[in-house]
Amino acid sequence: MRHLMVWILGVMLFACDNEERTKGDDLYSEGNFSEAIKAYDEYIKLHPSHVKSLYNRGRSYEELGKFQKAFDDFTAVLDIDKKNTSALLSLSKFYYRDHKFDKAKYYGESAVKLNDNLPSAHFWLGRAQHQLGLFSEALTSYNNAINLDRELGEAYLYRGAIKMQGDRKKSACSDFKSAKDLGVKEAEVAQRKYCK
Repeated sequence: MRHLMVWILGVMLFACDNEERTKGDDLYSEGNFSEAIKAYDEYIKLHPSHVKSLYNRGRSYEELGKFQKAFDDFTAVLDIDKKNTSALLSLSKFYYRDHKFDKAKYYGESAVKLNDNLPSAHFWLGRAQHQLGLFSEALTSYNNAINLDRELGEAYLYRGAIKMQGDRKKSACSDFKSAKDLGVKEAEVAQRKYCK
């Protein structure tokens, strides 16, 4: 009887634990970021090393424009799991947004080294390389991103921009068209400006 009670208690605790985590995840997936943060706060008080909750809370902060709090959560994730590619990519985007392109490049490269099958890792690495004037490297990164995900419209747009700088107008315009067809609004402007 005692073993049965211990087992039931264990199942109940697991169910409560799972429900708490699911509440934050559900709110996050619904786009209710403020409420998701509150749910994650409660869960993280009890489970301060729960990587998914820390990361999703950081993403929630990011969606609300609270970038420093997002940064704090992403770095906390890396303190726990140095190989977390999601956190590495989020830090690459953070530094890119902050115009610290060397750091954006570092985190993008780190993500690619851990998993070179992530199109977004190649894309953000390419964006940083592009801003640093490393056009050949950026072109390679955009090519890698597109080879992994043919639907990554922004990679076509920025690859087209590099090609345009290199006097490859026909190929650049083809990339702008692909980006436009994939819903990238800036591509339409680029097409009108350069591809008459």
